[in-house]
Amino acid sequence: MKQKAKVIGIVITSCPCCGNPINFDRQITKVCAYCEEVVHIDLDKVEVSLRGPSTAENKRVRISMN
Repeated sequence: MKQKAKVIGIVITSCPCCGNPINFDRQITKVCAYCEEVVHIDLDKVEVSLRGPSTAENKRVRISMN
């Protein structure tokens, strides 16, 4: 299941240039600590995927991200 979520914490991703981790915390632009490349993230398009055991009855589950 995928849904859009409002970012209220830290988004951890990797630098597209060197592959090392970058933490975004409500900022949209950061400088990579390893290669000093400026990295931009669109926080409005961050997707959240839920993975877990499926129910035998295929019930719908409502999850609030706020």
